[in-house]
Amino acid sequence: MAEEHRDEQDDPNDKDDPAASQADLNPAPPEAPPLTEALHTTGVTGRMQALASWWQQTRLARALSRYGNVNGGLLSSGMALTTMLSLTAVLTVAITVFMAVLGGDARLRASFMDALNTALPGVLKTSSNPSGLVNPDSLVQSNSSSVTGIVALLIAAWSAISLIGSLTSSIQSMFGLVALPGNAVLKYARYAAGVVGLGVGLVVTAGLGIVINVFGSWLNRVLGISPGLGRVALVVGSQAVGLAVDAAVLLLLIRFVAKIRVPRKDLLWGLAVFAVASAVLRQLGTRAVGSVSGPLLTSATAVLTLILWINLVVRILLLVCAWMANPPRPVPVNAADEVHFHDSPNFVTLSSPETLDWPHHAVTGQVQPIPQQETPEDS
Repeated sequence: MAEEHRDEQDDPNDKDDPAASQADLNPAPPEAPPLTEALHTTGVTGRMQALASWWQQTRLARALSRYGNVNGGLLSSGMALTTMLSLTAVLTVAITVFMAVLGGDARLRASFMDALNTALPGVLKTSSNPSGLVNPDSLVQSNSSSVTGIVALLIAAWSAISLIGSLTSSIQSMFGLVALPGNAVLKYARYAAGVVGLGVGLVVTAGLGIVINVFGSWLNRVLGISPGLGRVALVVGSQAVGLAVDAAVLLLLIRFVAKIRVPRKDLLWGLAVFAVASAVLRQLGTRAVGSVSGPLLTSATAVLTLILWINLVVRILLLVCAWMANPPRPVPVNAADEVHFHDSPNFVTLSSPETLDWPHHAVTGQVQPIPQQETPEDS
Protein backbone atom coordinates (compact mmCIF):
# COMPACT_ATOMS: atom_id res chain seq x y z
CA MET A 1 0.00 0.00 0.00
CA ALA A 2 2.83 2.37 0.82
CA GLU A 3 4.48 1.65 -2.54
CA GLU A 4 1.20 2.25 -4.37
CA HIS A 5 0.75 5.53 -2.51
CA ARG A 6 4.31 6.56 -3.31
CA ASP A 7 3.88 5.67 -6.99
CA GLU A 8 0.70 7.68 -7.12
CA GLN A 9 2.49 10.72 -5.73
CA ASP A 10 5.35 10.37 -8.19
CA ASP A 11 3.06 10.01 -11.19
CA PRO A 12 4.09 12.80 -13.58
CA ASN A 13 0.60 12.84 -15.05
CA ASP A 14 -0.98 13.59 -11.69
CA LYS A 15 -3.34 16.54 -12.14
CA ASP A 16 -2.15 18.03 -8.86
CA ASP A 17 1.42 18.32 -10.15
CA PRO A 18 2.09 22.10 -10.55
CA ALA A 19 4.41 21.59 -13.52
CA ALA A 20 1.90 19.39 -15.30
CA SER A 21 -0.91 21.83 -14.56
CA GLN A 22 1.13 24.73 -15.89
CA ALA A 23 1.92 22.80 -19.06
CA ASP A 24 -1.78 22.06 -19.50
CA LEU A 25 -2.67 25.73 -19.06
CA ASN A 26 0.02 26.89 -21.49
CA PRO A 27 0.27 24.34 -24.31
CA ALA A 28 3.07 25.00 -26.77
CA PRO A 29 2.01 26.56 -30.09
CA PRO A 30 2.77 24.62 -33.26
CA GLU A 31 6.27 24.92 -34.71
CA ALA A 32 6.65 27.38 -37.60
CA PRO A 33 9.03 26.85 -40.53
CA PRO A 34 11.82 29.37 -41.25
CA LEU A 35 11.25 31.86 -44.06
CA THR A 36 13.53 30.13 -46.55
CA GLU A 37 11.77 26.83 -46.02
CA ALA A 38 8.35 28.48 -46.28
CA LEU A 39 9.29 30.14 -49.59
CA HIS A 40 10.40 26.82 -51.10
CA THR A 41 7.30 24.90 -50.03
CA THR A 42 5.75 23.12 -52.99
CA GLY A 43 2.28 24.14 -54.11
CA VAL A 44 0.63 27.54 -53.88
CA THR A 45 -1.67 26.55 -51.04
CA GLY A 46 1.11 24.89 -49.07
CA ARG A 47 3.41 27.87 -49.61
CA MET A 48 0.75 30.33 -48.43
CA GLN A 49 0.08 28.23 -45.34
CA ALA A 50 3.81 27.98 -44.59
CA LEU A 51 4.27 31.75 -45.02
CA ALA A 52 1.28 32.41 -42.77
CA SER A 53 2.76 30.10 -40.13
CA TRP A 54 6.14 31.84 -40.44
CA TRP A 55 4.53 35.30 -40.12
CA GLN A 56 2.63 34.32 -36.99
CA GLN A 57 5.87 33.49 -35.16
CA THR A 58 7.58 36.81 -36.02
CA ARG A 59 7.94 39.38 -33.28
CA LEU A 60 5.75 41.95 -35.01
CA ALA A 61 2.95 39.44 -35.51
CA ARG A 62 3.18 38.30 -31.90
CA ALA A 63 3.04 41.93 -30.72
CA LEU A 64 -0.01 42.60 -32.91
CA SER A 65 -1.66 39.47 -31.52
CA ARG A 66 -1.06 40.62 -27.94
CA TYR A 67 -2.43 44.06 -28.83
CA GLY A 68 -5.54 42.54 -30.36
CA ASN A 69 -6.11 39.87 -27.71
CA VAL A 70 -6.25 42.47 -24.92
CA ASN A 71 -8.50 44.80 -26.97
CA GLY A 72 -5.81 47.39 -27.65
CA GLY A 73 -8.00 49.26 -30.13
CA LEU A 74 -10.80 49.60 -27.60
CA LEU A 75 -8.34 50.71 -24.92
CA SER A 76 -6.92 53.35 -27.27
CA SER A 77 -10.36 54.70 -28.14
CA GLY A 78 -11.33 54.78 -24.48
CA MET A 79 -8.12 56.59 -23.58
CA ALA A 80 -8.75 59.15 -26.34
CA LEU A 81 -12.22 59.88 -24.95
CA THR A 82 -10.93 59.99 -21.37
CA THR A 83 -8.15 62.35 -22.40
CA MET A 84 -10.59 64.68 -24.15
CA LEU A 85 -12.79 64.76 -21.04
CA SER A 86 -9.77 65.41 -18.81
CA LEU A 87 -8.02 67.85 -21.14
CA THR A 88 -9.70 70.96 -19.77
CA ALA A 89 -8.78 69.97 -16.22
CA VAL A 90 -5.15 69.27 -17.16
CA LEU A 91 -4.81 72.54 -19.07
CA THR A 92 -6.45 74.45 -16.21
CA VAL A 93 -3.81 73.22 -13.78
CA ALA A 94 -0.93 73.77 -16.21
CA ILE A 95 -1.95 77.28 -17.32
CA THR A 96 -2.90 78.42 -13.82
CA VAL A 97 0.49 77.37 -12.44
CA PHE A 98 2.32 79.00 -15.36
CA MET A 99 0.40 82.26 -15.05
CA ALA A 100 1.12 82.37 -11.31
CA VAL A 101 4.85 81.84 -11.83
CA LEU A 102 5.84 83.33 -15.21
CA GLY A 103 2.66 84.82 -16.65
CA GLY A 104 3.67 88.46 -16.08
CA ASP A 105 5.75 88.65 -19.28
CA ALA A 106 3.44 89.05 -22.31
CA ARG A 107 5.99 87.70 -24.80
CA LEU A 108 6.80 84.73 -22.61
CA ARG A 109 3.07 84.04 -22.13
CA ALA A 110 2.41 84.14 -25.90
CA SER A 111 5.32 81.79 -26.58
CA PHE A 112 4.04 79.38 -23.95
CA MET A 113 0.56 79.31 -25.48
CA ASP A 114 1.98 78.78 -28.97
CA ALA A 115 4.11 75.91 -27.66
CA LEU A 116 1.04 74.32 -26.07
CA ASN A 117 -0.72 74.55 -29.42
CA THR A 118 2.20 72.71 -30.98
CA ALA A 119 1.98 69.97 -28.35
CA LEU A 120 -1.85 69.84 -28.59
CA PRO A 121 -2.69 70.97 -32.13
CA GLY A 122 -5.35 73.67 -32.44
CA VAL A 123 -6.65 73.65 -28.87
CA LEU A 124 -5.92 77.17 -27.61
CA LYS A 125 -6.85 80.53 -29.12
CA THR A 126 -3.66 82.50 -29.67
CA SER A 127 -2.44 85.29 -31.92
CA SER A 128 -1.09 82.69 -34.35
CA ASN A 129 -4.23 80.51 -34.03
CA PRO A 130 -7.24 82.81 -33.54
CA SER A 131 -9.73 80.03 -34.30
CA GLY A 132 -8.62 77.70 -31.52
CA LEU A 133 -11.12 75.83 -29.39
CA VAL A 134 -10.54 77.37 -25.96
CA ASN A 135 -9.55 80.83 -24.80
CA PRO A 136 -6.63 80.27 -22.41
CA ASP A 137 -7.78 83.15 -20.20
CA SER A 138 -10.93 81.16 -19.35
CA LEU A 139 -8.77 78.34 -18.00
CA VAL A 140 -6.93 80.48 -15.46
CA GLN A 141 -8.22 80.09 -11.89
CA SER A 142 -7.94 83.69 -10.71
CA ASN A 143 -9.31 82.71 -7.30
CA SER A 144 -6.96 79.73 -6.90
CA SER A 145 -6.19 80.75 -3.32
CA SER A 146 -9.86 80.66 -2.29
CA VAL A 147 -11.74 77.60 -1.13
CA THR A 148 -13.62 77.20 -4.42
CA GLY A 149 -10.43 77.70 -6.41
CA ILE A 150 -8.58 75.10 -4.38
CA VAL A 151 -11.45 72.63 -4.78
CA ALA A 152 -11.52 73.23 -8.54
CA LEU A 153 -7.77 72.64 -8.82
CA LEU A 154 -8.03 69.50 -6.69
CA ILE A 155 -10.80 68.15 -8.96
CA ALA A 156 -8.67 68.95 -12.01
CA ALA A 157 -5.66 67.23 -10.44
CA TRP A 158 -7.76 64.16 -9.62
CA SER A 159 -8.96 64.00 -13.24
CA ALA A 160 -5.35 64.04 -14.41
CA ILE A 161 -4.38 61.33 -11.89
CA SER A 162 -7.29 59.15 -13.01
CA LEU A 163 -6.19 59.60 -16.61
CA ILE A 164 -2.69 58.36 -15.77
CA GLY A 165 -4.22 55.45 -13.85
CA SER A 166 -6.20 54.35 -16.91
CA LEU A 167 -3.14 54.68 -19.13
CA THR A 168 -1.07 52.66 -16.65
CA SER A 169 -3.62 49.83 -16.63
CA SER A 170 -3.60 49.80 -20.43
CA ILE A 171 0.20 49.62 -20.51
CA GLN A 172 0.27 46.79 -17.98
CA SER A 173 -2.22 44.79 -20.05
CA MET A 174 0.19 44.90 -23.01
CA PHE A 175 2.74 43.12 -20.84
CA GLY A 176 0.21 40.56 -19.62
CA LEU A 177 0.05 41.97 -16.09
CA VAL A 178 -3.48 41.77 -14.73
CA ALA A 179 -2.97 41.74 -10.95
CA LEU A 180 -0.24 43.59 -9.10
CA PRO A 181 0.26 43.66 -5.33
CA GLY A 182 0.90 46.92 -3.59
CA ASN A 183 -0.44 49.66 -1.39
CA ALA A 184 -3.26 51.75 -2.88
CA VAL A 185 -1.78 54.97 -1.50
CA LEU A 186 1.57 54.26 -3.13
CA LYS A 187 -0.19 53.37 -6.37
CA TYR A 188 -1.93 56.72 -6.55
CA ALA A 189 1.29 58.44 -5.52
CA ARG A 190 2.91 56.87 -8.59
CA TYR A 191 0.01 58.09 -10.71
CA ALA A 192 0.54 61.59 -9.33
CA ALA A 193 4.24 61.32 -10.15
CA GLY A 194 3.23 60.37 -13.69
CA VAL A 195 1.10 63.51 -13.91
CA VAL A 196 4.04 65.61 -12.72
CA GLY A 197 6.30 63.88 -15.26
CA LEU A 198 3.89 64.61 -18.10
CA GLY A 199 3.60 68.19 -16.90
CA VAL A 200 7.35 68.62 -16.79
CA GLY A 201 7.61 67.13 -20.27
CA LEU A 202 4.98 69.56 -21.53
CA VAL A 203 6.76 72.49 -19.89
CA VAL A 204 10.11 71.43 -21.34
CA THR A 205 8.58 71.09 -24.81
CA ALA A 206 6.95 74.49 -24.41
CA GLY A 207 10.23 75.87 -23.10
CA LEU A 208 11.98 74.83 -26.31
CA GLY A 209 9.53 76.91 -28.30
CA ILE A 210 10.06 79.82 -25.91
CA VAL A 211 13.84 79.58 -26.33
CA ILE A 212 13.54 79.65 -30.12
CA ASN A 213 10.99 82.49 -30.22
CA VAL A 214 12.37 84.68 -27.43
CA PHE A 215 16.07 83.94 -27.03
CA GLY A 216 16.98 82.73 -30.53
CA SER A 217 18.48 86.02 -31.74
CA TRP A 218 20.31 86.56 -28.45
CA LEU A 219 21.87 83.08 -28.59
CA ASN A 220 22.99 83.68 -32.17
CA ARG A 221 24.76 86.88 -31.15
CA VAL A 222 26.40 85.30 -28.09
CA LEU A 223 27.61 82.26 -30.05
CA GLY A 224 28.57 84.32 -33.11
CA ILE A 225 26.41 82.25 -35.46
CA SER A 226 24.64 83.63 -38.52
CA PRO A 227 20.85 83.95 -38.07
CA GLY A 228 20.02 81.32 -40.70
CA LEU A 229 22.47 78.71 -39.39
CA GLY A 230 21.56 79.50 -35.80
CA ARG A 231 17.87 79.05 -36.53
CA VAL A 232 18.50 75.65 -38.11
CA ALA A 233 20.68 74.60 -35.17
CA LEU A 234 18.03 75.66 -32.68
CA VAL A 235 15.27 73.81 -34.52
CA VAL A 236 17.36 70.64 -34.85
CA GLY A 237 18.41 70.88 -31.20
CA SER A 238 14.84 71.44 -30.05
CA GLN A 239 13.65 68.41 -32.04
CA ALA A 240 16.38 66.27 -30.50
CA VAL A 241 15.47 67.42 -27.01
CA GLY A 242 11.78 66.84 -27.81
CA LEU A 243 12.56 63.25 -28.80
CA ALA A 244 14.46 62.78 -25.55
CA VAL A 245 11.55 64.23 -23.55
CA ASP A 246 9.02 61.88 -25.22
CA ALA A 247 11.30 58.90 -24.52
CA ALA A 248 11.81 59.99 -20.91
CA VAL A 249 8.06 60.34 -20.32
CA LEU A 250 7.42 56.84 -21.67
CA LEU A 251 10.28 55.49 -19.54
CA LEU A 252 8.70 57.11 -16.48
CA LEU A 253 5.31 55.57 -17.26
CA ILE A 254 6.65 52.07 -17.90
CA ARG A 255 9.38 51.69 -15.31
CA PHE A 256 8.20 53.81 -12.40
CA VAL A 257 4.43 54.27 -12.69
CA ALA A 258 3.51 50.86 -14.16
CA LYS A 259 6.42 49.09 -12.37
CA ILE A 260 7.36 47.03 -15.44
CA ARG A 261 10.95 45.80 -15.75
CA VAL A 262 11.71 45.53 -19.46
CA PRO A 263 15.04 44.11 -20.72
CA ARG A 264 17.34 47.02 -21.57
CA LYS A 265 17.69 46.34 -25.30
CA ASP A 266 13.94 46.02 -25.81
CA LEU A 267 13.34 49.12 -23.69
CA LEU A 268 15.79 51.33 -25.61
CA TRP A 269 14.43 50.31 -29.00
CA GLY A 270 10.86 50.85 -27.84
CA LEU A 271 11.60 54.30 -26.44
CA ALA A 272 13.31 55.35 -29.67
CA VAL A 273 10.47 54.13 -31.89
CA PHE A 274 7.83 55.84 -29.74
CA ALA A 275 9.74 59.14 -29.60
CA VAL A 276 10.13 59.33 -33.39
CA ALA A 277 6.54 58.26 -34.08
CA SER A 278 5.04 60.74 -31.59
CA ALA A 279 7.14 63.59 -33.04
CA VAL A 280 5.94 62.78 -36.56
CA LEU A 281 2.31 62.64 -35.43
CA ARG A 282 2.66 65.95 -33.60
CA GLN A 283 3.95 67.66 -36.74
CA LEU A 284 1.23 66.12 -38.89
CA GLY A 285 -1.46 67.24 -36.46
CA THR A 286 -0.16 70.81 -36.40
CA ARG A 287 -0.01 70.94 -40.21
CA ALA A 288 -3.53 69.49 -40.53
CA VAL A 289 -5.00 72.22 -38.34
CA GLY A 290 -2.98 74.97 -40.03
CA SER A 291 -3.96 73.89 -43.54
CA VAL A 292 -7.70 74.54 -43.01
CA SER A 293 -9.15 78.04 -43.42
CA GLY A 294 -12.35 79.44 -41.95
CA PRO A 295 -13.30 79.63 -38.23
CA LEU A 296 -15.98 76.94 -38.40
CA LEU A 297 -13.91 74.48 -40.43
CA THR A 298 -10.81 75.14 -38.37
CA SER A 299 -12.63 74.50 -35.09
CA ALA A 300 -14.17 71.26 -36.38
CA THR A 301 -10.84 70.16 -37.81
CA ALA A 302 -9.09 70.93 -34.53
CA VAL A 303 -11.54 68.72 -32.60
CA LEU A 304 -11.31 65.84 -35.07
CA THR A 305 -7.54 66.17 -35.38
CA LEU A 306 -7.05 66.21 -31.64
CA ILE A 307 -9.23 63.12 -31.11
CA LEU A 308 -7.50 61.29 -33.95
CA TRP A 309 -4.06 62.43 -32.79
CA ILE A 310 -4.61 61.27 -29.19
CA ASN A 311 -6.02 57.97 -30.43
CA LEU A 312 -3.04 57.36 -32.71
CA VAL A 313 -0.51 58.34 -30.04
CA VAL A 314 -2.06 55.92 -27.54
CA ARG A 315 -2.24 53.19 -30.18
CA ILE A 316 1.43 53.62 -31.00
CA LEU A 317 2.31 53.68 -27.30
CA LEU A 318 0.43 50.44 -26.63
CA LEU A 319 1.79 48.78 -29.78
CA VAL A 320 5.33 49.72 -28.76
CA CYS A 321 4.67 48.26 -25.31
CA ALA A 322 3.36 45.04 -26.90
CA TRP A 323 6.50 44.89 -29.03
CA MET A 324 8.72 45.45 -25.99
CA ALA A 325 6.87 42.66 -24.18
CA ASN A 326 8.00 40.25 -26.94
CA PRO A 327 5.17 37.84 -26.05
CA PRO A 328 5.13 34.18 -27.08
CA ARG A 329 2.97 33.13 -29.98
CA PRO A 330 -0.61 32.70 -28.76
CA VAL A 331 -2.08 29.22 -28.91
CA PRO A 332 -4.78 29.07 -31.62
CA VAL A 333 -8.25 27.86 -30.69
CA ASN A 334 -9.21 25.40 -33.42
CA ALA A 335 -12.32 23.83 -31.91
CA ALA A 336 -15.16 25.09 -29.74
CA ASP A 337 -14.70 22.17 -27.35
CA GLU A 338 -11.24 23.46 -26.42
CA VAL A 339 -12.85 26.38 -24.56
CA HIS A 340 -16.20 24.71 -23.68
CA PHE A 341 -17.96 27.15 -26.01
CA HIS A 342 -20.88 24.81 -26.72
CA ASP A 343 -21.47 24.08 -23.04
CA SER A 344 -24.14 25.84 -21.04
CA PRO A 345 -22.94 27.94 -19.34
CA ASN A 346 -19.82 28.39 -21.45
CA PHE A 347 -17.90 30.48 -18.89
CA VAL A 348 -16.60 29.91 -15.37
CA THR A 349 -19.27 30.74 -12.81
CA LEU A 350 -20.13 29.87 -9.22
CA SER A 351 -23.70 29.31 -10.36
CA SER A 352 -22.48 26.09 -12.00
CA PRO A 353 -19.76 24.70 -9.72
CA GLU A 354 -18.66 22.11 -12.32
CA THR A 355 -17.22 24.97 -14.42
CA LEU A 356 -14.72 25.69 -11.65
CA ASP A 357 -12.89 22.51 -12.67
CA TRP A 358 -12.19 23.91 -16.12
CA PRO A 359 -8.65 25.31 -16.60
CA HIS A 360 -9.05 29.05 -16.26
CA HIS A 361 -7.11 32.15 -15.29
CA ALA A 362 -7.24 32.58 -11.53
CA VAL A 363 -7.63 36.38 -11.73
CA THR A 364 -9.67 37.10 -14.85
CA GLY A 365 -11.62 33.84 -14.99
CA GLN A 366 -10.89 33.40 -18.69
CA VAL A 367 -11.19 29.80 -19.87
CA GLN A 368 -7.82 28.45 -21.04
CA PRO A 369 -7.82 26.62 -24.40
CA ILE A 370 -6.93 22.95 -23.98
CA PRO A 371 -6.33 21.07 -27.25
CA GLN A 372 -8.45 17.93 -27.44
CA GLN A 373 -6.52 14.66 -27.43
CA GLU A 374 -7.15 12.34 -30.33
CA THR A 375 -8.85 9.08 -29.42
CA PRO A 376 -7.84 5.77 -31.05
CA GLU A 377 -11.06 5.92 -33.10
CA ASP A 378 -10.10 9.36 -34.49
CA SER A 379 -6.59 8.32 -35.51
